[in-house]
Amino acid sequence: MRLSEVFASRVQARVLEELLNAPHTIFTQVELARRAGCSSSSVDRALRNLRRLGLIRTERISANKIVALNLNSRVVSLLIQFNRDVNKADRNTA
Repeated sequence: MRLSEVFASRVQARVLEELLNAPHTIFTQVELARRAGCSSSSVDRALRNLRRLGLIRTERISANKIVALNLNSRVVSLLIQFNRDVNKADRNTA
């Protein structure tokens, strides 16, 4: 897996950042779109790619798509730590 696949687009990076900021939270696609400031259709494309990479799990419940990080993925564990380190560094430079 290449970093260019993980951060393939601005929308995908925003969605992934929201998921990494709350790694144990389950979101709806609509909620992720709102939090990331992106359209639901753009988020849908990003989610398909993240799922293909094995970084997230999705499930359809009624009309809602439920999304969560795939916490069994070694890459997800590394991304969670990377996100924490970046956030910590950002706070320290502010």
